[in-house]
Amino acid sequence: MDAIRAGVPLSDAAPMAGVHPSTVYRWLERGEQEQQRREAGLRARAGEQPFCEFRARFMRARSEGKAQLVLLVRKAATGGHVVRERTRTVRDPETGERVVQVERDFAQPDWRAAQFLLACLAPDSFGRAAQARIELVPAPKASHASASADQGPGVERLAARLAKIREDFAAELEEDAAVVDAELVDGPEG
Repeated sequence: MDAIRAGVPLSDAAPMAGVHPSTVYRWLERGEQEQQRREAGLRARAGEQPFCEFRARFMRARSEGKAQLVLLVRKAATGGHVVRERTRTVRDPETGERVVQVERDFAQPDWRAAQFLLACLAPDSFGRAAQARIELVPAPKASHASASADQGPGVERLAARLAKIREDFAAELEEDAAVVDAELVDGPEG
């Protein structure tokens, strides 16, 4: 169960324990079926208790492993934990006594870890498909010429980039995806 808790896929963890993965899948299935029978009020079948216990331990180990990894990512997202500590003993110039000084460096919050957690926990709102729900809306005819003149090739670059994003994520998009307004902001490219 340590390998499952560590996040090792069942297809690799089973051989580590000397068991074929299909055997483990059968044990898990038997445990689930017996658990469903008991929840439905049926009498327990003889010899099925070990499969129920195995499945319970397996599911607990997998959940504990996921929780540990989520906590690790959350810790990176929030920052504030000690990443380096230096201890030194110095003599106080006024009293002459030895004084222990401790200097600590703390981790900064990492927005990428926070973004990753949001994408996993709320994929509809923060996942890749949500980020790719972009549609370039043409400007009205009257202001189109002035916008192009003001921004030059920037509008064309933006349109090309948005088209590329839409292409890359086409499989993830729904047909009636929400329209998100886009505008060109002068930056290092424009």
